[in-house]
Amino acid sequence: MTHFEISRNEALRPFTTFRVGGPAAFFACAAAPEDFLEALRFGRKERLPVFVLGGGSNILVSDNGFQGLVIHPVQRGIAIQSAENRKIMLRVEAAETWDDVVSRAAVEGFYGIENLSHIPGQAGAAIVQNIGAYGQQISDAFSSATVMEIHSGDVMKLSAADCGFGYRKSIFNSSRRNQFIILQLELALSRRGKPNLRYPDVRSFFNERGIEGPSIQQVREAIIQIRDRKFPFPREEKGGNAGSFFKNLVLNDAEFEMLRTNLQRNFSTAECERLQEIRKRSGTDRPVKIPTAFLIEICGLKGHREGGARVNESQPLVLLNDGGATARDVLALAGVIRRTVHARTGMTIQLEPELVGFKPDEAEKYLALN
Repeated sequence: MTHFEISRNEALRPFTTFRVGGPAAFFACAAAPEDFLEALRFGRKERLPVFVLGGGSNILVSDNGFQGLVIHPVQRGIAIQSAENRKIMLRVEAAETWDDVVSRAAVEGFYGIENLSHIPGQAGAAIVQNIGAYGQQISDAFSSATVMEIHSGDVMKLSAADCGFGYRKSIFNSSRRNQFIILQLELALSRRGKPNLRYPDVRSFFNERGIEGPSIQQVREAIIQIRDRKFPFPREEKGGNAGSFFKNLVLNDAEFEMLRTNLQRNFSTAECERLQEIRKRSGTDRPVKIPTAFLIEICGLKGHREGGARVNESQPLVLLNDGGATARDVLALAGVIRRTVHARTGMTIQLEPELVGFKPDEAEKYLALN
C-alpha cells in the first residue's frame, strides 16, 4: 500500500519549470491507480475541478493558483515490453522524466525519439502536446496509452488513432481536454534506423566536425548541445521557462502570400529574402511551416521585457522568468508580442502552454490583439 494524503494550499511554483504561479487549494501525489481513484473520489465529494500536473513544463499557472484539486503523478519506470527482430516496444510510466526515456533508448540503441532529446517534462505530458523537435514528434513512435477517465475512473487503452495527434495537438489538449489521466504509454522503436539530419542546425553540427553517418548517441549529444544554445533548460527560478511559448505558424498558399505582402510593405529586402528562403527549404511541402521566432525577431522583440519576464535573445519563442516574474508579467509580455507581430505581419500567433487556474477571459485582457 502506498502512503496517500491530500494537502492544502500547496505551492505550485516548485512543480513548474516556469517557477511562476500561486498555490493549489488541494494537492495530492499519486503513485498508483488506487491513489488516482482516491483523489478523484475526494474531488467529486468536494465538487472540485481537477488538474493533473506532470512535469510542469508546458503550463503557466495563475498568480491566484488553482482553486481545485491538483493531482501530481509520481510513478516512474521504463521497461522493454517486447523485442522482436528490429522492433522494440518500450513501456513507460507517465511520470517518468521524458529526457530519461530518450537517454535510455539511445543507450540501448533504439531509434525513433533521439531528436526529442533534452525536452523538459514527463512522458505523459509529451503525448498531450505531441512534442516535436528537429524532424521528429512523439506521435511517430507512439503505439498506445493506458489512461484513466476522470469522470468514471475507468481504465482503458487508447491507440494512436484514438489520440487524434496533430501539430502540438492531441485529444488530451483539445476535444477531450482534462478528461483523462495518462498512466502509461508504449513506444514502438527500432534497433536499426537512419539518423534524422533534416534540420540545417543538425546537419551543420556534424558537417563542422567532419562526422558522417553519426551514431544514435552522437545525434542525441548534438541535439542537446543545439538546444542548450537556444532553449535554456529550466533548473531554477531565474531562467525558468515553459519551453516554446508560441506555436509555429502553418500557412496555406493564400496565408503565405498575405505574410509575404506584409513583409514587403513593412520590412527590408533582407527580411523578405529570409522568408523566401524559409519557403524554399519547405520544398513542395504544403502547408508551409513558418518559424514564429523569425517573426518575433524581425519585429525587434528579442530581449523585450515586461516586469520580471523577458524574451530570450537566443530563441525568441522562449519567454524567461528573469527572477520574480508573475503570471501577469508573462501574459503582458505575450500580449505585446502578439499585438506587435499581428500589426506588422498580419499573423495571429497562438500560445503553446496551457493556462492553469485563470478565470474565463482573465488572460484575454492581456492577450487581445486590440
